[in-house]
Amino acid sequence: MKTVFSEINSRRMLALTKAALHETNPDENLFLDATEADWNELFELSVAQGVMALSLNGAMKLPKTLQKIALPLKLRWIASVEAVEKHYLHCMETAKELSALFRENNISMLPFKGIALSRLYPVPAGREFGDIDIFLCGKSKEGNVILESIADKKKLAAKKHSNFYYRGILIENHHTFLNQGRYKSFQHSEYLERQLMSLLTKAGIPAETNFAEPANEPLLFPPPDFDALFVILHTLTHLSSRIVLRQLCDLTVLFTACKGKIDFSFYRNTLLEADLLKLADTLIALSVKYLGLNPEYVPPYESDLALENRIWNDMLNPEVPAPPKEKRTLLNVVIYKIKLLRSRYWKSELIFPGQYGKRIFFSTIYHLRHPEIIKKVF
Repeated sequence: MKTVFSEINSRRMLALTKAALHETNPDENLFLDATEADWNELFELSVAQGVMALSLNGAMKLPKTLQKIALPLKLRWIASVEAVEKHYLHCMETAKELSALFRENNISMLPFKGIALSRLYPVPAGREFGDIDIFLCGKSKEGNVILESIADKKKLAAKKHSNFYYRGILIENHHTFLNQGRYKSFQHSEYLERQLMSLLTKAGIPAETNFAEPANEPLLFPPPDFDALFVILHTLTHLSSRIVLRQLCDLTVLFTACKGKIDFSFYRNTLLEADLLKLADTLIALSVKYLGLNPEYVPPYESDLALENRIWNDMLNPEVPAPPKEKRTLLNVVIYKIKLLRSRYWKSELIFPGQYGKRIFFSTIYHLRHPEIIKKVF
């Protein structure tokens, strides 16, 4: 798969994604001279940016005369999207089954992240996600016992969640939303965790007590205030490595679907206290500029054009592209990872100023403890 894409095809991919998000028609002029090779690159770019289903949805809104997609690619694209949709349905069925099982044991389940955000998309099944993230409202240990009894297998736990495979799906049972301790998501992780929990409590979802799901709702999802803050924070946790267009799509559909339901003062004051407001504003600005997010639906934000351009360019064309599969020898991958660490310094400084050396040290220790991932390209 390519890692560097042409500017025109990046614009075309954006046009298709934007059309799918807002259920409008893409700019036809962009596709007048699109070739078969361009469509192949569009597919690769859409896959890399996590918007494969959205881009196909947008492409189908073009006149037939402009859909110059070769039959083999079209069939591959459709089959790939169908696989995404099938996975979505399987995850929804599994989540409902787990929710009912936990409820029988006096445990309430709150799905969040991908599975929760999907419901805000025009076509929910087209929002790509892999695992199911759940929060059991203060009863994660009791939930682990139940999951251990039904799981296909257990995976090595992360700092903030336990991992189980059930019905072929990775279930992440979170006891916190952000990393804490040595592996903090942010320098103010403890404060941000408290703010997230306060939003659940305000919405009637206390951490330590059981609550009933709304009538006729098989699943309970997070309130808008929680989603607005958490989705921004979760996206920023990926900034030090690399974010993709799908994450800006999440912001676009979230703020559109929840217009008028989010406390902008709480959102901005929390991020300001955590020294993250400037970065959050940048993500909002990019969503407005490239994905058509209505600025009236979002908190007031300040634009930093230089930072926006740098993050946007890093999203579409990373400074250090991954080596092709046929050249991924141990030496080449190690060299690639060293270059990658150097290229990410500026992003790490935005989140953890002055902490890059410490983070490299812990990354090195982690690789030495898990040598099986040394050759893995992230």
